[in-house]
Amino acid sequence: MADESTLAQRAVRSDEDSRPAAPGMFNILLALEASHGLLTVRDVARLLGKSPFSIYRMAQKRQIPSLMIGGSRCFDPSVLALWLAKKEPTLAIAARRLRSA
Repeated sequence: MADESTLAQRAVRSDEDSRPAAPGMFNILLALEASHGLLTVRDVARLLGKSPFSIYRMAQKRQIPSLMIGGSRCFDPSVLALWLAKKEPTLAIAARRLRSA
């Protein structure tokens, strides 16, 4: 039977595996570009450092681009990347620098 520290290490590893990979320093635009398929509310909440409730509320108020598919809120990573680049141009500059490094 596994002890508590081993279980905690496994939980940390599985949480790290679910995060999008970005080279070197983290840049959200690079993480979004590396994403495949639609993102869930939890995925976007994790990327933006917000609660899922906040993401739902922002999407409902059209403060963040989203789609409703079959009653579920989804997010297109390429649309989110464009939205963030327009909202915060310094992110796009940093992403270009990380790509060329």
